[in-house]
Amino acid sequence: MIPLLAKDRSSPNSKGLAMTAKLADTQLWQRNLASLIRSGLFTRAEIGENHGLFTVVGVYGDGTFSAPLAKYADARRASDAAFLANQLAASDSLVAAN
Repeated sequence: MIPLLAKDRSSPNSKGLAMTAKLADTQLWQRNLASLIRSGLFTRAEIGENHGLFTVVGVYGDGTFSAPLAKYADARRASDAAFLANQLAASDSLVAAN
C-alpha cells in the first residue's frame, strides 16, 4: 500500500491515492483467488483470525489451508469476502460441469 505522509493527507489527491492502493489490494487478492479456483484444488473459503485481523483463506481438497487471500479488521468484510469466494467457486464448478 502507498504510505501517505501527514501533510499529504490534506491534499486533494491523497484520497485518490488511498483509493487506488485499496483497489490494487482488492484486485490482487481476487487474482490469487481466481488462480486458486482455476487450479481445481480449491473447495471453499473460510474465515480465520491472525494477529487481531480476520483472514480469508482457501481450503484445498485435502483439507489444508492456503495462505491468507485477504485480511480485514472488520469481521463483516471478511465474511462478505468469503461468501463471494464461495459463490465464485460454486459458479466455476457449474461452468466446468457443462
